[in-house]
Amino acid sequence: FPTDSKAMRYGEHTDYTGYTILAQDDSDIGEVGGGGLEVLAKGGEWLAVVPEKDTFVVNIGDLYEIWTNGRWRSTVHRVARPAPGSGAALNARLSIPFFTGPKGDALIEVLPTCVDATTPARYAPVTAGEHLRRKLGISNAN
Repeated sequence: FPTDSKAMRYGEHTDYTGYTILAQDDSDIGEVGGGGLEVLAKGGEWLAVVPEKDTFVVNIGDLYEIWTNGRWRSTVHRVARPAPGSGAALNARLSIPFFTGPKGDALIEVLPTCVDATTPARYAPVTAGEHLRRKLGISNAN
């Protein structure tokens, strides 16, 4: 990246499948714009995820949002680019994600316990593979 770039290390997104287990980089400083993981709060503000030693971050992915009819929301998150010349910008960053999800032919639909007469299904059934292909198509459109 050019040093004056406002680009993200990884832009705003949700995880495409089940849930993600993430080992954060211990060098993340835990400040918005500091170059580490940030999550979008309900109020619309970005919050830094402060790394804690010997812990993992678990993000709910899109398929859990479908299964629970939106009761559990897929976590919107990003990895910001640190300020030029900062310690975070001068050092390599290592985070290790583990993505989970069902086989591509698995039918993903709202669970029966998450619908009733006043709360209809908000999501159409889709196979895990088709959902993944759609999301990849969107993220690779540019």
